[in-house]
Amino acid sequence: MRNLSTAGRFAVGVLAAIIATVVVVTALGRIAGFAEMRATLGAADPQWLVLCAIGQLGVFAGYAGALRRTVDSAGEVRIATGASIRLVLASFAATQVFAFGGVGGLAVLYWALRRLGRERREATVELIGLNTAVYLVFGLIAWTAAAIALVRSSAPVAMTVPWLAVIPVLLALARWFTRPRRVDRWTSEDRTGWRRLLGIGVAAAAWTRARTVDRRSLFAWALLYWAGDVLSLAAALRAFDASPPLAALVVAYTTGYIAQWLPIPLIATAGVDAATSATLHAVGVPLEAALLAVVAHRVFAFWLPVIPGAAFALTLPGLAPVEADDDQRSGVSDSADSS
Repeated sequence: MRNLSTAGRFAVGVLAAIIATVVVVTALGRIAGFAEMRATLGAADPQWLVLCAIGQLGVFAGYAGALRRTVDSAGEVRIATGASIRLVLASFAATQVFAFGGVGGLAVLYWALRRLGRERREATVELIGLNTAVYLVFGLIAWTAAAIALVRSSAPVAMTVPWLAVIPVLLALARWFTRPRRVDRWTSEDRTGWRRLLGIGVAAAAWTRARTVDRRSLFAWALLYWAGDVLSLAAALRAFDASPPLAALVVAYTTGYIAQWLPIPLIATAGVDAATSATLHAVGVPLEAALLAVVAHRVFAFWLPVIPGAAFALTLPGLAPVEADDDQRSGVSDSADSS
């Protein structure tokens, strides 16, 4: 009964995402001109779409790898490769269909960490630590691209300067807050309310920097995650004869991606589509090509993966993602949920 209710919510979310996407594409299509869009679509080279799919494989492999490295750092249990991919796809589906700033996907991963035997606070710290590492790489990629684009004048100053100003400030604050003595102070047991929440966040950042067994591997997987998505978008643009400079493309991508963090349920994908189309147009891509490329990219980044992702989300109670030691066979183990 619970699975039917969850399935209904996913169905409503997907339907809402379809409606929102149609509305956004129609609105932007009117601005770009449907005649120009038809001409651009007719001249498309679909062979580039194969690279779109390859890029998305990198996306899911990258986040699954980062998740495994995060769990491995405890040294007690680990998530099998297949199980980690299922969890990431389920988390992705929950994030994309029910936006709320990504809370849906975080809930799925939190459930998995609890299933691994983590206490509530430990699971929260590891989850925030994982995303701290992933989005640290995101910020560094955005900063580097913004610096190059500013020097080469390949992106508007209004898109590059904010990245150049904000990222160093955030890194400086993170470094200040994660000094060992401040971590001890913020995570002390007498902290309650917002101070405890802040303490958990600080501890997570410190945990990412200090506890991870193989930090280079963790950040390498995170880099694969972002590089795969940028590659997928770049291939979609090439399919419609658009190839902005790489730095400008990355600035447009990262700026548009921020729309996903807006706490607006059900329309995360439409918000990112609209924002990314606009930012690509701002770096010189014709609006009709930008819109068609974003829609093509979204087919591989959202619509195809969301189907297995939703199925995995519905079957999570039957997933046993734990491997206690290296002697156990790898892969996904399914068992009935005894709880």
